[in-house]
Amino acid sequence: MAKSTTPSFIVTRRIITDKRGYDKLNKIERITERMYNAGVRHCIKQLNELKKDVWYQYCLEQFFACKDEKESKQWSKEIFICAAAYQLTEYDLHTYFGRGKASGYEGGIGINIVQKTATALYSAVKKAIFGKKVHFRKFEETFSFEDKKATTGIIYKPETDTVTICGTIFKLKPVRENDIWLQNAMGYKVKYCRVIREPFGVHYHFFLQLVMEGIPPQKHTIGAGTMAIDPGVSTMTSYNGSKLSFKELAPDVNWYQEEVIKEQNRFSKLTRINNPECYDDRGVHIKGMRIKFSKSMKRSKMRLRTAYRKQRIYVEQSNNNLVNEWLEASGSVVKIETMNYKGLQKKSSKTERQDKESVVTDRTGRKRSIRKFKRRKRFGGSILKHAPSGFLSTIKRKVTATCGIVIDVSASKLKASQYDHASDSYEKVSLSDREKMIDGHIVQRDCYSSFIIFHATDENKPDREGCLKGFKKFLICQDELIKEMIHDNFSNPNFGTKLINTKKQQLQEESAAA
Repeated sequence: MAKSTTPSFIVTRRIITDKRGYDKLNKIERITERMYNAGVRHCIKQLNELKKDVWYQYCLEQFFACKDEKESKQWSKEIFICAAAYQLTEYDLHTYFGRGKASGYEGGIGINIVQKTATALYSAVKKAIFGKKVHFRKFEETFSFEDKKATTGIIYKPETDTVTICGTIFKLKPVRENDIWLQNAMGYKVKYCRVIREPFGVHYHFFLQLVMEGIPPQKHTIGAGTMAIDPGVSTMTSYNGSKLSFKELAPDVNWYQEEVIKEQNRFSKLTRINNPECYDDRGVHIKGMRIKFSKSMKRSKMRLRTAYRKQRIYVEQSNNNLVNEWLEASGSVVKIETMNYKGLQKKSSKTERQDKESVVTDRTGRKRSIRKFKRRKRFGGSILKHAPSGFLSTIKRKVTATCGIVIDVSASKLKASQYDHASDSYEKVSLSDREKMIDGHIVQRDCYSSFIIFHATDENKPDREGCLKGFKKFLICQDELIKEMIHDNFSNPNFGTKLINTKKQQLQEESAAA
């Protein structure tokens, strides 16, 4: 019987801990970490045996070779049948982890927490069955554990506003009187609970995550209308027929990134000072040498984790504020162009040289011309800092929670950046070209793409008649957007400078004439 799924949301509350409670929660985190790693060792042995199976090898080859979706599903079923013969199912892992609890961690944590840990491992094993690797958890890299039910292991008691974790009672931080949303959210039914720990300075703070059943109470109202979004790596462009917006995601993230780099350099310096035998003459870590952590290194690592947490929280809050701002204007129907951020993160597999020659100077001072290698890097750093995928998932979650409609527009079929509605033709444009000429008018590439997405049909094709009718309104919205950018001194290389400079000259000429 398939598991029933109901809508849910998370409420986070701070757990108040003393020295004894702090040590116990850290101990449970350590137990789940050791249990998970013990399961990884077991699964690696079983996976090695599975890879020797001839029928499994044949099924895997056929799965990657076939292009038909139905046929690939059949081969994937055969692969999982082979894995079940080697005890690599979710319930087999539950049984294995249960034996470990009875022998090694009896009385430490509940069986449901153990089975949830096994389920987390099984999600990694499913990927490993198709060729990926199962990784161990590093020391003190486990930051959460959860239960399967609300009545066992981690039990929240609304009468006393406390939580019982493996037999120990903890108080929660009281709800503020002016926090109306949290007061309403606490009235929902609790499905199960989760305990997480977050770094603050050189210590941890523990939080209780209550997974509530139902749709969360809404803080912000969502306007009526249609909005089109052209997603980028670090910027987002939206158009709703009356307003055009071009926003950079998390504009102040570089300040937090500098703090992260500062703590990374400090931790790296302490590591090399305290472990000189682990590095060769060039400063490269010797493979197999184990690094020993001193007290100063542990404190430095905690500060680094704190810097990462601050950056993550800032990006989440900044993206949520932008989502609320856009949805309040018009958000009942949202059209989003599909974007594969995983593909943009990967480096190029080809190693090629540039067409032009560059003059370089070698160690002897002699100059010579060579063709440098092309950069294989892509957009991994920008995606990490600005979290565009998280921004889009937040929009989809909030729109669907309010009974709105999210329409995914295929980028390969629509080709919004290549389309010209005036000539009804497609022309490829270089990524460095931020402006293009449409019907005698200069338009910004991303803004024009959002305009095309706004007029996309259900068949993922541009509605040319709608584009012709609404193009004048789009040009007015683009001029208003550029005026706002000039007023706010906004400068982003992804928008380009040609349109902004042209508008500045027009405004200067108008003011001089007046």
